[in-house]
Amino acid sequence: MTTNQKTIPTLDIKSFSSYLQPERTIKDKKMSGHSHFFISRLSEIDCESLLDSPFIYDFFTIYFVEKGELYKINQLESLRLQPNEIFFSKPGEVKTWQKLNNLDGVMISFTLDYLLLMVSNKNFISTFDYLLPNARRKFKLEGALRNFYNTIFKEIIKEYENYQKHSDQMIKLWLFVLLIKTNRINTSNSDNDGLGTSLRSADFIFRRFMICVEENFTELSQGNVYKPMMIKEYASKLNVNPTYLGECVRKASGKSAKSIINMRTMLLAKCQLLHTHNNISEIAFQLGFESSAYFIRVFKKFEGITPLDFRTRERPKFAV
Repeated sequence: MTTNQKTIPTLDIKSFSSYLQPERTIKDKKMSGHSHFFISRLSEIDCESLLDSPFIYDFFTIYFVEKGELYKINQLESLRLQPNEIFFSKPGEVKTWQKLNNLDGVMISFTLDYLLLMVSNKNFISTFDYLLPNARRKFKLEGALRNFYNTIFKEIIKEYENYQKHSDQMIKLWLFVLLIKTNRINTSNSDNDGLGTSLRSADFIFRRFMICVEENFTELSQGNVYKPMMIKEYASKLNVNPTYLGECVRKASGKSAKSIINMRTMLLAKCQLLHTHNNISEIAFQLGFESSAYFIRVFKKFEGITPLDFRTRERPKFAV
């Protein structure tokens, strides 16, 4: 399903909140960080205003479902959230809302700048494994753990709805507690897809590499840059040599740096095919392929079908 747009538009947090709850705009202005923070009960979202067109969100969102179901498309993947499930969405991802089903729970959105005002370490968020690309970001909360998260959400809502001096700081502190607690849950699982709490240099380089990859492809999808970075450019940005970068990436992830870039390239290609009206040659050029024919061959190798066949397919379906 294509559109008449050349690039996928970016959505900021103020536009996001005004779409879903226009009556909240005036109230939000009480907060000094109203353009960087938004919280809502999921039951209060206007179903008629759902953002079912694709946007690149430039902020984090935490969805916690208490009852009912929430359906979304996140980076072309179907997502269904059921009771007591929490999901962390990160900036730079292409998302659409699909359906609400007797839904209640909490949704918290915030920008990275909103949190960084309280910490001196600008790489603080990147230490959370579950916020890395391809990491596990949906968790089931049960028993005492569910009660713990409910307490955090209640405290944030209380500070927001009864806004007073230092409420901003209280909200940020509770957010930090939530993020740190989730990272502990993630790293305590033997099958987790993150990097654990290891401080090996390979893990550190890999994390920085993945952040740079996401930044580069977000810029590409927005049309701000016109060629993807090469491995040697990533190495230069990280102040390491390309060979060492490759060794670190493989040691930390089990994958080569090139394969990670290739997978991210194919994801952007699929987003462009579904959500823009750029032709195959334009998409191939944007992704750095020397010709559309070469792009078609590579795409078919990874996806099993041609780009044109992929474009004419229906939208992703939900696995129910």
